[in-house]
Amino acid sequence: MAESQLMCMEDGHIGAKVPETKPEFYYSEEQRVAIEELLKNGDGAFKTRLKEDDVTDFLSAREVKMLLNTFKQYESEDDSSSKAAKSRSEQDPPGSDADSGVHSTYWPQMSDTEVPPLDIGWPSGGMFKGVTRVAVHTHPPKENGPHIKEVVRRLIQESSKVIAIVMDILTDLHILQDLMDAAWRRSVPVYILLDEQGVPHFLDMCHRLQIGAQHLRNIRARTLQGIGFGLSFGRLPGSLCNKYMLVDGDKVLFGSYSFSWCTSRMDRNMITVMTGQVVDFFDRDFRELYAVSEKLNLYKEFHVSPPAAKAAGVTRSRAESIRPPLPATTSRFQVSLGDTQNTNIQVPAHKYYNPKYLLALGEIPTSTGVSAGARSKRRSKQPCKVSYSLKMDNKRTSLRPEECTVLLMKFVCLVPNA
Repeated sequence: MAESQLMCMEDGHIGAKVPETKPEFYYSEEQRVAIEELLKNGDGAFKTRLKEDDVTDFLSAREVKMLLNTFKQYESEDDSSSKAAKSRSEQDPPGSDADSGVHSTYWPQMSDTEVPPLDIGWPSGGMFKGVTRVAVHTHPPKENGPHIKEVVRRLIQESSKVIAIVMDILTDLHILQDLMDAAWRRSVPVYILLDEQGVPHFLDMCHRLQIGAQHLRNIRARTLQGIGFGLSFGRLPGSLCNKYMLVDGDKVLFGSYSFSWCTSRMDRNMITVMTGQVVDFFDRDFRELYAVSEKLNLYKEFHVSPPAAKAAGVTRSRAESIRPPLPATTSRFQVSLGDTQNTNIQVPAHKYYNPKYLLALGEIPTSTGVSAGARSKRRSKQPCKVSYSLKMDNKRTSLRPEECTVLLMKFVCLVPNA
């Protein structure tokens, strides 16, 4: 049950009437009954009902016209049953069992529709976004500031992670072109939530841009209405009046500006660009609105076929990532990290030994890179006394190991690059 219904069931709240003079006054049963009279019997019955209930006339002429134009009556049981029978006759083959018309009471504990996912990407939250910073822009500009449309287009063109728009009307061709370029050329996810009444105008302007399937791959558009006002025989849908744009999850633009040519050229508007931790509020609000919105199939509206499945894209990326086979003998400087799993690669030994490091082991290096002591050990497995000789003045002189060590140390000190 709704929170307001639970409050009414508590002691002291049943039948509690809030006077109109109090700030918390919101709902009036007399006003609801008067609106029903207006929609059923016209403006005269509406005025009469207000006088009978001693209620002040609370609707302007513009609001009366708007209510009469947007009111939607509930479908009766006969209408719904006839539509259901027609759909069943079209879908069910002849001879199939027809619906008996007896249905059990349906009280779902959870919604029977899935929450639409943000399937083309959404920046992860939870991180501190810094101190909130605010910049205010107006039209006409003040203090040689930029136009509002320039601010909007610059944010779109500089985006790299995501663009999320909640707008009543979106018909500006330049802004639409920037959104298409961001989604197609830079692969930036673009989410658009539009008021239901502004959808036909949005689709009309998009048709003029000759949009194809490649532009719609990273765009998701959905429709939304207001919270509405329920009556006993119908409903007033309401409108979406939120106007803001999230960019990259760390910037938000909101205000009275609508994305249309007339708004940018003729109307007086003000927008606020904010960065920092306050953006989390708009991030959460957009995801909540997106969850209760209705899908708008742009591929169907523009009569274009959707792109190929993602499997083809994965196959292509895998094919591009295949490296040419390496030769049998490869330099150790040509082996990348991705090739280390190949055990058949033969890397030559390019390791060079410096003779001076063998002095610590008491061994004499030779020109072949193997010490004399190691070579003698390979010749015989039995321990033997190793003799060292040095050829000086065309004469071979026997030296003891400690004498060779001293001689080599002097040699290393004399040669600077040894």
